[in-house]
Amino acid sequence: MRAPDAAGKRGKRTALMSIVVGAGLAILAWSQAWFSFDLVLGPESYSGEVRGDVAAPAVMALALAALAVLAALALAGLIFRYVLGGLLTLVGAVLVLQSFIAVGNPAPAIAPEVTAASGLAGEQTIADAVAAGTVTVTFWPWLAVLAGAILVLAGLVVMTTARRWPTGGRRFTTTSLEPADATAGGDDEPAAAPAAAPAVAPTDSDRRVEQWDALSHGDDPTDTGGTRASS
Repeated sequence: MRAPDAAGKRGKRTALMSIVVGAGLAILAWSQAWFSFDLVLGPESYSGEVRGDVAAPAVMALALAALAVLAALALAGLIFRYVLGGLLTLVGAVLVLQSFIAVGNPAPAIAPEVTAASGLAGEQTIADAVAAGTVTVTFWPWLAVLAGAILVLAGLVVMTTARRWPTGGRRFTTTSLEPADATAGGDDEPAAAPAAAPAVAPTDSDRRVEQWDALSHGDDPTDTGGTRASS
């Protein structure tokens, strides 16, 4: 496997920043008005606007999915980088598709607003009213398309540069403890045993105790030869 280089670091930085930008733009577009309409129904005219959360509610979910991929990429190994890069490309493509579907057919998104304002119901009836009226597409759905395209490119960058991404170094190192040598100079000779403590001379109290012990055994304490007293 190739060692990480400047191109790998640059690719990782570009991919992660692109995900942040793409997801942020998608959330911003989702929160704004996508369509404005003016409809004339008999003697009445109705106007209003439709926000992205109504026109394309899936945009927010896709943006959050992209941010989840961003968090996973910060910890993923090589194989998972390829998997997450492919998933990110798919998320961006679906975001572009959802935006184009909303722009290509705004009637389903406008229908709830028309029904609330005029009481008009029925999918075909509302579609005819929308077709006869004026519907203006704002800038924001196109920003969502741009956000999806950025996420697609970010996914491709991940998959093409994942092998050269730098990996985090070890934060902690393991230290093995070796037992201390039993010899002083490193040779094979065992260390000398500690010297025995010097003997302590018996005191008068100790001698008296020994004499009483001798008497209890029937011995004559005055007999230095250790002969046994007659009973």
